[in-house]
Amino acid sequence: MIDLIPGDANPYYLAAFVLYMLLILGLGVWGYTRTNDVMDFWVFGQDMGPTLATWSLIANFVSSVSVIGFIGSVYVEGYSLMTHTILGLMLGISGLYFVVGRVRALNVLTLPDLIAEVSGYDVARPISGSVLLANAWLYLIMQLVGASLLITAITGVPYEYMVWVIGAVFIIYTVLGGLVSVAWTDLVQGVIMVAAVAITFVYMLFDLGSFTAINAELAAVDSALVHPTNEGTYTALMIAATIVAFFGSIFTEQNMLIRIAATRDIRTAKIHLAGAGAVLSIFYSLLIILGGATTVALLESGLAVDDPDAAFPVLITDYVSTGIGVVIILAVMSAILSTTDTRLHSTGITTARDIYSYFKPDAAETRLMTVSRIATVVFGISATAAAVDPPGTIIELYNLRAVLLTSAFLVPVYVAMYWSDLDGRAIVAAVAGGGILGLGTDLIDGGIGAVPSAFIGIGTGTIVLLVVHHLIPASDDGPDPTGGD
Repeated sequence: MIDLIPGDANPYYLAAFVLYMLLILGLGVWGYTRTNDVMDFWVFGQDMGPTLATWSLIANFVSSVSVIGFIGSVYVEGYSLMTHTILGLMLGISGLYFVVGRVRALNVLTLPDLIAEVSGYDVARPISGSVLLANAWLYLIMQLVGASLLITAITGVPYEYMVWVIGAVFIIYTVLGGLVSVAWTDLVQGVIMVAAVAITFVYMLFDLGSFTAINAELAAVDSALVHPTNEGTYTALMIAATIVAFFGSIFTEQNMLIRIAATRDIRTAKIHLAGAGAVLSIFYSLLIILGGATTVALLESGLAVDDPDAAFPVLITDYVSTGIGVVIILAVMSAILSTTDTRLHSTGITTARDIYSYFKPDAAETRLMTVSRIATVVFGISATAAAVDPPGTIIELYNLRAVLLTSAFLVPVYVAMYWSDLDGRAIVAAVAGGGILGLGTDLIDGGIGAVPSAFIGIGTGTIVLLVVHHLIPASDDGPDPTGGD
C-alpha cells in the first residue's frame, strides 16, 4: 500500500523530469525510423556491437530495485544485502560468461526457444513463456512503483497520476521501435546513471567526512547494520538460498537471452558480459555504501522514515542540495526506465514468438510484429493499473520473481544443455514442477519450516527431472531426445 505523502513541488526537479522524458521519447521515435522488420524489433537485427551491447546491459540490469529498493533495504538491514543478494547477482553474470558460447551456438532468440531446443518439445514454448510473462509483469509493477514514488516525492504530483504518466511514456517509446529504441535509450541512460551515482557518492563522502566515518556512524546506530549477516538475522542457509536464487535469475531472465541473441557474434556476447560485469560490480559497491550514507544522513538529521522505500526520495527532497538532487533524479529515472522498457519489450516477444507462433506457426512476420506491439501495450497498461495499489514493497516483489525464475528454469534448462540424451518430457515436467512449488511455498510462508522456497523449487525440479528421465518409459511417438529432426 502506498502511503507516501507528496511534498511541495520543486520546479527544478519537475523541469528535469519533463526534459528527461522528452529526450527519451525522442530517442524512441528515432529508433522507430530504424526498425524495418520483426527481427529488428525483437533482437536489433542480431547486429548489436560491443559498446552498445555493454551499456545496454548495464542500463537494463540496474532498476528501481537497485536504487530505491536496495538503499531502502540497507536502511533497515545494513550491508548484509551485499552478502546475500549482490554476491548472487555478480556470480550469475560471471557464470553466464562461461555458457554464452553454447547458448549462441544453439542459435536461439529466447529462453523458451532454448528450452524447446534442448527438450525437443515445442509445447515447452507456451509453458515457459507463461512463467516468463508472470515474471515480467511483476517486474513492470516494481519499476512503476519505484519511479512513481520518486517523482511524486519530488514534484508533489499525486502518486496515482504519476503512475499513469510514466506508464504511458515507456509504453509509447517501447512499442514504437522495440529493441532498437530500447538499446539506444539504454546507452544514454546507462552513462547518465553510472556518472550520477559516482557524483552522488563523492558528494556524500565529503558531506559525511569519509568512508570510515560513514561506517563508524552506521555502527553507532546499530552494530548489526555493518555486519555481513546482520548479526545472525540471516543464517547460512538463508544466505545460500538467496545467492542461489539471484544467481539463477541471471541465467533464466528472458531479456538476458534476448540480449545475447541480439549481439553480433560470440565474441561480442562475451565482451558485453565481461564489460558490464566489471562496471556493475563497482557500481553496486558504490550503491551499497551510498545506502549506508543515506541511513546516517537521514537519522542524524531527524528525517527517519517508516517506509524503507521512501529513504532515497527523502534524501533527495529534504537533505541534499537542489543541484545534487537533480543529478540523483536523472540517475534514478535512467535506472528505472531502462529496465522497465526492457521487461516490457520482453512481454511482446514472449507473447508473439513463444506463445502465439506456437499456435499459429505459419503467421507472417508482419502479423508477429503486430502481436508483439499489441502485447506490449496490454501488459504495459495492466501493470500500470496494478502499480496504483501494489501488492507488496519493491524488495518483496523482487525476491518473489527471483524465486519463480530460478525454481522453474535453472536446473532443467542448463543441465539439458550439457546432458545430450536427457528426456525432453523430464525437462518440461521439471520446469512446471519447480516453478509451481517454488512460487507456491514462497507465497505461503517463504518456504517449509527452515527450508527456503528457492531450495524447495530447485530441489523439486531436480527430483522431477531425474524421476521422469529414469523411471518413465520413453514414447515411440516422442521427438528425438537430442532435439534433432
